Formats: sequence, C-alpha cells, structure tokens
Amino acid sequence: MAVPELPGELDPNLESAAEAGDVAAMRTLGNYFYVAFGGRKDLAERWLLAAAEAGDPEAMYDLAGVYHDRSVNKRPHGAADSAAATSWFRRAAEAGWLEAIQRMAGRSESPDEREFWLRQAAEGGVPYSMQSLADLLEKKEQRVEAEHWYRASVAAGNTYARRYLAHLLIEQDRLSEAEEYVRQDADAGSSLAAGQLADLLERLGRAEEATVWRGRVEVLRAREDEDARNHTVGAAPDVAAVVVTAVVTTAVVPFIQALAAKIAEGAYGQARHLVRRLLRRDEESSQPPEPGADDEPGLVIANDPDAGITLLLWSNASDEALRALSALDLSELTLRRPDQGQVRLVWHPATRTWHIRGD
Repeated sequence: MAVPELPGELDPNLESAAEAGDVAAMRTLGNYFYVAFGGRKDLAERWLLAAAEAGDPEAMYDLAGVYHDRSVNKRPHGAADSAAATSWFRRAAEAGWLEAIQRMAGRSESPDEREFWLRQAAEGGVPYSMQSLADLLEKKEQRVEAEHWYRASVAAGNTYARRYLAHLLIEQDRLSEAEEYVRQDADAGSSLAAGQLADLLERLGRAEEATVWRGRVEVLRAREDEDARNHTVGAAPDVAAVVVTAVVTTAVVPFIQALAAKIAEGAYGQARHLVRRLLRRDEESSQPPEPGADDEPGLVIANDPDAGITLLLWSNASDEALRALSALDLSELTLRRPDQGQVRLVWHPATRTWHIRGD
C-alpha cells in the first residue's frame, strides 16, 4: 500500500474535495483512515473503493492491500477478503500499476499467467522480476532468453541474480564466465559461494587456489551462523539492548512496497518512520505514543501468515539494509524457501544481504 506521510489532524478541505469527486483526494483520505493512529477502517474502505471504482489504479492497489490485511487477520475465515484482494490486485495490474503487476506474478497459480505478469514487471524495470522470469524461462529450457534476463537483473543491481546466472553458465560448461559471478559472492562472505568457487577452480585446473577457498568455507559458515544467532534472538548491530519489540500481524509485501516508495525518493527517515508506526500499532487503543518514543530503537517482528513471511526489522535500520529490503522479490524468495513453512527475513550486516531462514 502506498502509505503517505499523514498530518496529525485531518485537513477538512481534503474531505470536501473527496466529497466533490476528486479521485486523488478520495485515495489520500482512504489511506489516511487506514494508517492513522486509531483510524476508521470502514471509512478507509469506503473512500478507497470510491477512488478505485473511479478508475484510479493506485487506489485499486491500496484497496487490495486493505482486503489482504483483513484476510490475514481473519484466518482461517478470510477467503472472501482474499478473493477480493486478488480481484483488485488484478484490476490494478491490468491498469498498469507496477506494484500490482508484481503482486499478480506472485499470486498467479497458472504458470502461463505468472509468466505474463513477470514479463510485464521485468520490462517495467523490476530487477527481481527479471530474475524470476529468467528462472522460469530456464526451467522451460529457453536458456538464451533466460541468460538475457539474468544479466539484465544483475546489471540492475540485483546481487542475488549472480548465483543463478553462474549456475546457468556452469550448466553450459562456461566455467570461466561463471567464475566471475561466483567469486563476487564468495568475496562478499558467502560460504556457499566459497564452496562453489572451490569446485569451479578444481574443474579449471587451479587446484592450489581451490584448496585455499575450500579452507575458507567453514570459517565463513561459522561467521554466518553466529550472525544469524545474534539477529534471531534480537541483538541489533547498532544498539546495546532491545528497548521496544512489537509482534504485528500484517501484510508484509505491501508494507515493504510502502518502504520502497519512500526509499525511491531518498526519504530514508520517512521509511524508518513507517517502521516506528508498526512499533506502536494498537488496534484497540486511541492513546498517543509516549513522548520521545520515536527516539527509542525497537525491533518489529512483522508476520504475514498468508504469504508465509516473517520480517525482523529494526526501527533504526541502516540505509543499506532498507535499500536491499526494498529490492527484494518476496514472492520469488518464498518459492525458494528451505521448507514449506513460515520463513524469516533477517538482515546480516556481515554479508550485507537479507537472509531467508525457515522456521
């Protein structure tokens, strides 16, 4: 959901404009009621629905997010809301709204439909959709086009695509080309990439260098495990102790997309403000947060049972962590999760990547 920065009090002129038929005002008003502290969800739906029915694709997407949130909170009785969410995501996607196109790629059960939406997202410049499309094409043995999209994804800044491009090149016995991409991940501290690089070097006849990298695998793995333990139990890289922890059931993907919108504008402070909103989210309370609460670092554990994702995010997360999070294709990551249960997304400063771990 494209969550705006909201004023402390509702501007009466905004409501007047919405009543007069201003579609942008309707959407803004609907989002206000949805995210404002102690907001009215019935009024949020009313105004977003009015804007969506007036043909505003952004409002269609935001309304779909409302229904998705409701379906998550009503589990296991949210089937009707989930269907409504899919319907509005589809309408927003058909209207060309890029975030909705990405969501449809993740929600589509038909491989052909998924490819259709992935192509639109990839052609729209979404790096992780390029990777997902390439993976789908590789499985269909369309390797030339798959390589094109893997390379496009890497060029667009998606470091995760390097490993998949390397795998494709190795399958074609193009080992020297693959080495470039595997080495980048190994140099960044990945134990898996270090092992792959050692195997590659062996096949290239560079046994001595391969032995050096094989010796680094266990060291890197131990570092990764220690990093994961520290973050899983709640230790932050830049604070001594957890001051505030909030466990929130919410739609994780729309929340990350709201962060991405701020990050795209370079508004990292506003993105962190959205995280702090979750820290003090309380559907039953109308009391304002304690003075100075926004200054206290806290850990948000955002759980989305529908998508199968739990996100651990600090309110004082670094710009680098927020940039990397905004670039993730969560629908594709969940397809690649280590098991079929809930997964946790945790930032690892040592490798400067988000790690996906099965519960």
